[in-house]
Amino acid sequence: MAETLRLFVSATNDLDAERGIIATTLASLPAHNKVEIRRTPAGGDIYDNIFENIANCDRVFFLMGQDITAPAGQEWYLALDLEREIVPLRKEIALTPAGRSFVHGSLVHWDTFRTVGELERLVGRVLVKTLLHPRNRYGLTWAERDLLRQHRFNISERTTTPDPAGAEGGGILLDERDPDTRVGVLLGEDEEDY
Repeated sequence: MAETLRLFVSATNDLDAERGIIATTLASLPAHNKVEIRRTPAGGDIYDNIFENIANCDRVFFLMGQDITAPAGQEWYLALDLEREIVPLRKEIALTPAGRSFVHGSLVHWDTFRTVGELERLVGRVLVKTLLHPRNRYGLTWAERDLLRQHRFNISERTTTPDPAGAEGGGILLDERDPDTRVGVLLGEDEEDY
């Protein structure tokens, strides 16, 4: 049975609007699977809820702006502790001293972006790679996998305006086909596209 792709999106306060790029990029992909996008509510949340949201996700997108802010820092360290795969994305902007210390102390490679279009391309590449999992965890058909492979090489230079409502409170994208008639294909672990 196809799994739901679960994503957690963390962002520093100055990049809150960019969270919506994850949802819009997902919606533009030529594959139709069920996706949950999680985040900490704008007003904050208790530790146990943040822990639960991060513990049960496949990827953590971390959008870093000028400065490290709450609850993004807590979400970063929770994701590390829970051994979640973090996708660190940093806007090319002058960092505050605390932001610079955080980025350098993270000891990871940060993909950087200047524009919304660049962020869309970075997110798109990660999402396509995730969906093309060698064991086909997300139950895509052969045709969908082929479309994703083509899409991976055709991610355009389009620019869009961030939609703050896109992932404001998290969300779920549903597969538009009947789950009882959906057929996934189990693929070998050595699929080269992963």
